[in-house]
Amino acid sequence: MAEKAASLSELQELHRLIAKSLNTRIAQDMDDNIPTDAATLGAAIKFLKDNAVTADPADSDDLGALRDKLKEQAQTRRNRANNIVSLVQEDMVKEA
Repeated sequence: MAEKAASLSELQELHRLIAKSLNTRIAQDMDDNIPTDAATLGAAIKFLKDNAVTADPADSDDLGALRDKLKEQAQTRRNRANNIVSLVQEDMVKEA
């Protein structure tokens, strides 16, 4: 027996939930200073593209804040990597 197709309101609610879920996940990762996994980012990018969402240069303040946050995260990752390299180098010197 064939099931009834979803109603427009059900599809709209699903769309809203997907957008909210992706936004919440990425925002939480940014707050926790951890990189969002590639699958989530890919899903978010596809979701935006499928919904014809683009960035408007007129919203440069919002884009600037995002750019600053991403730069901060990148610097944090570089600092962590440098700390690891320093620890490994120290261990190598101690072993020598």
